[in-house]
Amino acid sequence: MLFRDTVIVALRALRSNKLRSGLTMLGLIIGVAAVILVVSAGEGVSNSVNEAIAPVANNITIVPKFAEVNGGPDAQPLTDADAAALAKAPDVATLTPAVTGSTTSAAGQNATAVLVQTATKKFLAATVTGTTANWFQTNARLLTAGTYFTQTQAGSGAHVAVVGPSIADVLFGSDAAAVGKTIRVSDQPFRVMGVMRDYGANLDNNVVMPEGAARSAIFGYGYEGDQLSQITATATSSASAPAAVREITQILSQRHHVTDPEMQDFQVQTLGARLTTFNQILGLLTGFTPAIGAISLLVGGIGVLNIMLVSVTDRTREIGTRKAIGAVDSAILTQFVLEAVTLSGLGGLIGIAFGLGLIFAVRLASPLLDSSGGVLSTFSPVLSLPPVLVAFVISLAIGAVAGGYPAWRAARLNPIEALRYE
Repeated sequence: MLFRDTVIVALRALRSNKLRSGLTMLGLIIGVAAVILVVSAGEGVSNSVNEAIAPVANNITIVPKFAEVNGGPDAQPLTDADAAALAKAPDVATLTPAVTGSTTSAAGQNATAVLVQTATKKFLAATVTGTTANWFQTNARLLTAGTYFTQTQAGSGAHVAVVGPSIADVLFGSDAAAVGKTIRVSDQPFRVMGVMRDYGANLDNNVVMPEGAARSAIFGYGYEGDQLSQITATATSSASAPAAVREITQILSQRHHVTDPEMQDFQVQTLGARLTTFNQILGLLTGFTPAIGAISLLVGGIGVLNIMLVSVTDRTREIGTRKAIGAVDSAILTQFVLEAVTLSGLGGLIGIAFGLGLIFAVRLASPLLDSSGGVLSTFSPVLSLPPVLVAFVISLAIGAVAGGYPAWRAARLNPIEALRYE
């Protein structure tokens, strides 16, 4: 029998049992679609996070910490003098000092956050950051209303502030309504200059004000003199970030008289390093999660094996007739393997179409699920050719393997016994 005739016979056999063939392909369809969607989603998540982190990827955060050795000297705080010294590092482009903390509420009880209020409303869950005017650029914070405070205002300690959207919504009903209004932060009046975009629950309750105003009016008792709670340095480029970290560590070690790394009273963290670690973890997860799809493909392969065994049994007399009129074992073997491969190939193609449909559906749905312009609004699964080809080839291989044994059984049937089969 010619190969073309074998293909025609295989397709007719599958078409004669449409429901059975469709159910057999279902496992392969789900498996192929799952592999394509998971790999595409993993690459999409990585791209979205990289895009969101890119504006602050060069940032280096310096915070005070206690020495890791018992009995070591007391930790020295970060100071304005430290910030001035770090600003001279060759690979540091900008430096942003900040003071943060909590204060006492109007009732006289210790609060975990600063009391922010108007004449008629209160917002208790607020945190205050006192910093310079370039804090917003350094941290990639955008506004929905109003403007940032200026460096002149920051230098003079003006009582102005930029607030998070949660505070604006609770106190004034909307972002635009808050601009120009006066709020009282720990019973000190501040004029609202602008309202920041939504950046998540932990960041939407922030009040950002000039460092001098925060020290004198809000945190004076905890940040006397020139103490800082954090310094954010920006490297001149992503490539120079490691060099900037070394320079910062060296400068602070000299200033704080630290000779043993375990006795360091400061900690230097880079977002770029965290992003690299995140991508490595995500790559590992993306590599392992297709195993879920592989399980579905395995289930689909078992289904192909089962249906081919049933097909051999149902067509025993047909096989006997064909062998009696001269069909050789190889023709019978080829026919049943081809049926299995055709079945799995069709399942793979439908699975690819289904997976592509899911990818485009996610692309359309993501912006609708995050109207605030967050990371989800830019999430888009990345369609690439390798996972599609790999999933399809695996489905074909499963068909060939699963159809091999039933085909071998069919080829070895004795034609006389097959003709007698009832």
